[in-house]
Amino acid sequence: MAQLKIIKADEVPTQNIRGFGEEAGKIRKVVTSSKLFFNVDEICPGFSPHHWHKHDSYVVDGNKVEYPADFEEIYFVLSGHGVVQWKTESGAVEEQAVGPGDTIYMPAGVIEHQLLNNSTENIRIAVVGVPPPKKTPL
Repeated sequence: MAQLKIIKADEVPTQNIRGFGEEAGKIRKVVTSSKLFFNVDEICPGFSPHHWHKHDSYVVDGNKVEYPADFEEIYFVLSGHGVVQWKTESGAVEEQAVGPGDTIYMPAGVIEHQLLNNSTENIRIAVVGVPPPKKTPL
């Protein structure tokens, strides 16, 4: 029988936002298993936790990251404000403001999108993704 695990916030190391330094914010990868991941991201004004993207594949830090076809993701806004932006089939950009308590659900096959911190304060989000992407060193 599996044991539960308590993960203390101060025990989770921080990482930089993909492709940026500390000025962009930080990611705490709290839990990663073969079935899901759970992060808490803090994004500074003017930045996004994952710039314009679709859930397919990309290369970062010498690794190829590939999303499963059935990948789904949820952002839950803990604090701060921003906008979710997405591109329509015609390429037009649409957006909607989000703040504390709002949930952003990205189903499998979601269109190109990003969460942008367009405010003057940090935004904190809880992030869950299932199943997690596969990371392969190049």
